[in-house]
Amino acid sequence: MSYSIYYFSGTGNSLHAAETLKEKLPDAGIYNIAVEFAERRFDIAAEALIFVFPAYAYEMPHMVRRFIKRAQIRCTYAAALVTFGSHPGGALAECKRLLKRKRIALSYAAKIPAVENFIAIFGSPTETERTKRLAMQEAASEKAAADILNRKTNRVRSFRPFSKAVSCFFRAAKPLLVKMYEVTDECTGCGLCVRVCPAHAIESGEDGKPIFHTGCEVCQSCLNYCPSHAINFFRLKTGAARYRHPEIPAIRMVLRSNPRFADAAEAAEAAPCGLADPSAAEGQEAAAEEVLPINA
Repeated sequence: MSYSIYYFSGTGNSLHAAETLKEKLPDAGIYNIAVEFAERRFDIAAEALIFVFPAYAYEMPHMVRRFIKRAQIRCTYAAALVTFGSHPGGALAECKRLLKRKRIALSYAAKIPAVENFIAIFGSPTETERTKRLAMQEAASEKAAADILNRKTNRVRSFRPFSKAVSCFFRAAKPLLVKMYEVTDECTGCGLCVRVCPAHAIESGEDGKPIFHTGCEVCQSCLNYCPSHAINFFRLKTGAARYRHPEIPAIRMVLRSNPRFADAAEAAEAAPCGLADPSAAEGQEAAAEEVLPINA
């Protein structure tokens, strides 16, 4: 059986879960929904189709919702995994409803606990909490992979009124949230935030500093991957600890977000600053320099 894994990720939690699935499932392909959406590749044919995405305010990211709505899907087994910090809310129920409209049953769904990345609201997790949640994510991802391999099925409750209320409030507040980004003088104009943004909602201004647009998913990728910690947002101020999955460096996020290099991302290694490791596969350093800023 062939497996197609479609993921959306801001700080690497969902990408790591997707890569765990790819490692455990034979003949599995992995696809970045942000890239597929930008390239307008909405035709999906797979024996087993798996969506992996985070829960944002108790719902799936807007881009994931739009992608599934537009996709032409042909599969015999559909699964969905939602990564979450505080609560998964109704994200899986929404995925089930969207697939049902296409006459596709969501055969299997899994909740993957992860480190909370919305630090601006929930605060920075302690090292103990990070370690605990990372272990929980690893165990839950591996269990999901085993379940999918064995074609297990389960049910998702579709009626989630509280989640719907929270998500509606979040959608209405998005234009205001975008205005809450603040770029400090620590910004070097490296442009890394532009490259890691899955929604392509950031552009560099004339001074090199980022300008945020309303297409923002509020995924927190920009401020958590910023090497200078130069982006503030709500409670997240200069000096506050940031978070990205420890096994997903900036270069992997960038390469997987670039249509030309997405397939090569698995071979890339990176230092915390986001530059390619000299020991990476041949050609990866040159590729990284093309899509990553030299002073990232």
